[in-house]
Amino acid sequence: MRLVTDYEDFSHLERADQVVAAVPGGGWRAHWTDQGPNGTPLTEQVLAWLITSQRRATAITVDVYGHVEDADSADTFIPPGEELG
Repeated sequence: MRLVTDYEDFSHLERADQVVAAVPGGGWRAHWTDQGPNGTPLTEQVLAWLITSQRRATAITVDVYGHVEDADSADTFIPPGEELG
């Protein structure tokens, strides 16, 4: 074992929520008003919701290329069966 402070690129520690569940996206979509090509609108399917021990839900999206990431910066979430606007 090695102390974390022994790593030259160590800066600090942060308390992180523990993921305790993953729930299917259920048809929800995440929408950004200006994150598409050339600042255009972008909407992506929510693949799953990660639920933390602090009861926080984080949407995980997948784009058309199969890249997966969190949608914490989304401007809005669109419920299943509804349209934007």
